[in-house]
Amino acid sequence: MWRLLNRVTLGAGNQENNVSAENLSAEVNQGLPVEQEESFALNQFDNNLNQQVNVNNFELNNIKTNNCDSDFESESDIEEVDSDLRDNLLITRKYRKNGYTNRVITTRGTRNKKKNMRLTSRKRHVVASSNGSQLSYHHPTIQAKQNQMYLITSLGPNQMDQESQDLINQLLPKELLLRVFSYLDIVSLCRAAQVCRYWNNLAMDGSNWQQVDLFYFQKDIRPAVVENLAKRCGGFLKILNLHGCENVQDSALRSFAMKCPNIERLWLKKCKRVTDDTSEFLGKFCHRLVTLDLENCVQITDKSLRYIGSGCKYLEELNISWCQNVTDKGISMIADGCPYLKVLLLKGCEGISTGIFSNLKPDSFKELKILNLLSCVNITDETVEDISKHCHELEYLCLSNCREITDRSLVALSQGCQHLNDLELALCNNLTDAGFIQLSKNCHELERMDLEDCNLITDVTLHNLNIGCPNLHSLSLSHCELLTDNGLSEFCGSHKDKIKVLELDNCPQITDAAFEFLKPLKVLEKVDVYDCQNITKEAIKRFTDSRPEVKIQAYFAPQTPPPPSQPSRQGICRCCNIL
Repeated sequence: MWRLLNRVTLGAGNQENNVSAENLSAEVNQGLPVEQEESFALNQFDNNLNQQVNVNNFELNNIKTNNCDSDFESESDIEEVDSDLRDNLLITRKYRKNGYTNRVITTRGTRNKKKNMRLTSRKRHVVASSNGSQLSYHHPTIQAKQNQMYLITSLGPNQMDQESQDLINQLLPKELLLRVFSYLDIVSLCRAAQVCRYWNNLAMDGSNWQQVDLFYFQKDIRPAVVENLAKRCGGFLKILNLHGCENVQDSALRSFAMKCPNIERLWLKKCKRVTDDTSEFLGKFCHRLVTLDLENCVQITDKSLRYIGSGCKYLEELNISWCQNVTDKGISMIADGCPYLKVLLLKGCEGISTGIFSNLKPDSFKELKILNLLSCVNITDETVEDISKHCHELEYLCLSNCREITDRSLVALSQGCQHLNDLELALCNNLTDAGFIQLSKNCHELERMDLEDCNLITDVTLHNLNIGCPNLHSLSLSHCELLTDNGLSEFCGSHKDKIKVLELDNCPQITDAAFEFLKPLKVLEKVDVYDCQNITKEAIKRFTDSRPEVKIQAYFAPQTPPPPSQPSRQGICRCCNIL
């Protein structure tokens, strides 16, 4: 709400309802929109300046001008509404620019010539009326030279009158305004906070700061920001995202943990200065924590997992990917202390071994639904067998780039994890058709599979997936070089109402005929055929003409011209050369 200035007083007056020149800067700075540039300079006023000019909406609207403009009357026609105004205030220029009415108001008075006053502000305020009925925004510039002062205003229309603006704050209860403010994002709240003091109090109320996402400001976030945020929000804050805020340190997060005990979701991804000290305070004070993301916090060790396991028993989601110092011992502490854990992300944790799940209690991880072991190089068939014994409710499992697993792992999953609907096995190049035959017998709920670079599978795998996994809608077969058009034809024929995404990159035995099998797929959205040597541009064009809604991703290397023929040189026998 823009602050309404009904009367502006220039001078050293102390009359009621007037503001002195010394206090004008403070008045102007209240309630200003954040998007306007702040430029406010005030030089020393002359103490002997006693002339006052009082301007209100009615007076300014009824002032006539003494300019030589033919449209305006002389100075004698100024209404005698105020003797001070009549003696000291003249409208010397009036013109229109860009649809706005501009007026230059001159005041006359005695002042010390040695001290000039200059007061400028590029912020918008409501001070005067351009047509007698509507208030107007202006960019005021107040200057003083010698014994004249100029008030330059640019007046434009506003949709609200003064009384309507007052009614917003006077009639709407604080609770309702707080409810309105609760829908604003961080930037909008900060802007609203600079409108006026009342709105500042409303915008900075802790109830408006229950969710704070600082991801887009990560480079600007300093430890002091987090500390001030904790002071402001206190027990209201429930969700905080500090993803990528690399300048945030343990000291700020310790203060945060003590002052925001009701935090439920905390993202510290790539906060590389975070250490075990932060985890200690989270375990001591933040007992309601449900989601904790410590991905790429490279200084995190098993001590952090011990603190979290002992103090955050309601934890449901934990991400400690790429934390190289985490071992089996830390995972065991999480398993014992967090019985409600549903999501565990361990991507790139090279410190965990084959026996990571071997020493767990029988009821550990019984509610786990999502497990990501991408690039955990020590994972073997024994590890997967332990997973199948404990995680019967598992729905998503990523074993991509776990190159030691074989068909034994697929057999174990088919026996213990029959609720899987998303399975990623990219770069597991020891898997064969035999393993997928067993998997398809029991895992009938599979909807998405990533088999990229499983280069030992053939059309037999597609045949069994066709029978045992009727709900598949996304399948990656990139770099499966033994697959042919026949296997693809059978699979597409039985999944024409399901398949949405099909990735066939670098499948050399897939030809243009494959697009004939793809045309009947009713819900197909995307097909990847990068580096498929036997697929031509013409076939892709025919398919896109008939199915323009399907996104085809392909790459064809530019054809290089053959090297120019050169006359052959007669070979010289080395023996002859020696002779």
